[in-house]
Amino acid sequence: MKKSYENEGYIHLEQFFVEDELIDLEAIVSRFHEKWLAENDTEYKNGLINSHSLTSGKFISANERLDLFQFIAQDKINQLVNEIFYPEKAKFLNTQLFFDPFNQLQKNYWHRDIQYTGLNLEEQREKIKYQNVVHFRIPLRAEAGIELIPNTHRTWDLEEEFEVRMSLNNRKASDSLPRGKLIALQRTDLLVFSANMIHRGIYGQDRLSFDIIFFDNHDDIAKFIDKRNLPSSTELGKLINGEIFIS
Repeated sequence: MKKSYENEGYIHLEQFFVEDELIDLEAIVSRFHEKWLAENDTEYKNGLINSHSLTSGKFISANERLDLFQFIAQDKINQLVNEIFYPEKAKFLNTQLFFDPFNQLQKNYWHRDIQYTGLNLEEQREKIKYQNVVHFRIPLRAEAGIELIPNTHRTWDLEEEFEVRMSLNNRKASDSLPRGKLIALQRTDLLVFSANMIHRGIYGQDRLSFDIIFFDNHDDIAKFIDKRNLPSSTELGKLINGEIFIS
């Protein structure tokens, strides 16, 4: 797994979960999403396609919050995280939920998550050579998936890719790119991918994907941790592999 991730920047594991493992997760996520939509109706209608901080407890009960922490810290996820990040010690950063836009004509966009961190281009080019911010995407419905450009978690854009990603020279961030690889996802799959690589989500099919995000504990990423998303000491005592939450 480690070698595959380092070479390509992603791993697609089909049928990583069994159906019974997703039923409770989907119920919690759906309740969160319903309440989030009610509070963020304007932002959703203005184009938002994801929410975050599901473990903050704002829209779920204390028991549901603990269930989410237990799901995140389960052995088979923890083992995969450790393998991919080895020899670094991975830490939990946040959760996100991805869904379709309100406007069905809204176009998706190529991006690297690192472009939104405030770093200049030269800093971004350097950071992707060693920094790891990794999404564990769990589709709760079959979806068109993600289109990504393999190996760009460590290498910079080709000229055309940069112009498209940054909407330069009359190009748009939604334009097709020759090196793009589409990965369709089924319920029970797991897609592990670097947030630093060039990628875009594909809208449609009423997607609902739960993402768990891990990083390799660099200070410049750790500053984005919101402590409200972390388990309390009491909750930690009820978790296996609770060290994943301790930065």
